[in-house]
Amino acid sequence: MDDTVQLDIQRFNPETGQVPYWQTFEVPAEPGDPVLAALMRVREEQDGSLAFRASCRSGICGSDGMVINGWPRLACKTQISEVQDAHGIIRIQPLFNLPRLKDLVVDQTPFWDKFSAVFPWLMPAVDKPEPEKERRMQMEPDDFQLLSKASDCIFCQICFAACPIVGLDQEFLGPQALIKAYRFEADPRDAGTPTRAPVLDDPEGVWRCRTIFNCTEACPKGIPITRGIQVLKRAMVQEELRR
Repeated sequence: MDDTVQLDIQRFNPETGQVPYWQTFEVPAEPGDPVLAALMRVREEQDGSLAFRASCRSGICGSDGMVINGWPRLACKTQISEVQDAHGIIRIQPLFNLPRLKDLVVDQTPFWDKFSAVFPWLMPAVDKPEPEKERRMQMEPDDFQLLSKASDCIFCQICFAACPIVGLDQEFLGPQALIKAYRFEADPRDAGTPTRAPVLDDPEGVWRCRTIFNCTEACPKGIPITRGIQVLKRAMVQEELRR
């Protein structure tokens, strides 16, 4: 190991009744190490009670989202050298806007409830015959690119944690639910707009988004979330005009 890194981790144990507190650890680090590697060393070598989620370690599963030096990130994709402050310290907290369970682990229930509320699946038209082989998608290339990017979501909850409107209004659907709704609303094979519109075309739906772009900036997969939400707003206006 070439160096050490100082991690200031916000701890919380609901069984003790203690308020959240900060604990400092110093662990060895190598050039190119991600923050997740340092957290693993803390748990394996210094404090086995440290709670956090992680799985693939490759930026695919989305399970290790946390707030690193004030910004939501994936710990496995964030290199130590990128986020150390001027004093060489990395401060780590659980994701914003979700209830804390223990240490860096949050309760994902509000996130999944909002995701489920937008009917995030393909709803083909019931008055059209079933195709013999497959439902072909016919779209302009630029439109397809945005839809395709929306499909890259790994459910990491980072956009949800980065959105200040979610922090102010717990009823707001949030960016992830809206971009997943966009993914199906933009699909030419889908006919589910009448089902989704009561949820989307609502003060707590697309109209609560204030176009702040935090979600787009924070997304580890580079999904243009804000752009997709604006397209969804236009679709809701068009649906109102059809009624």
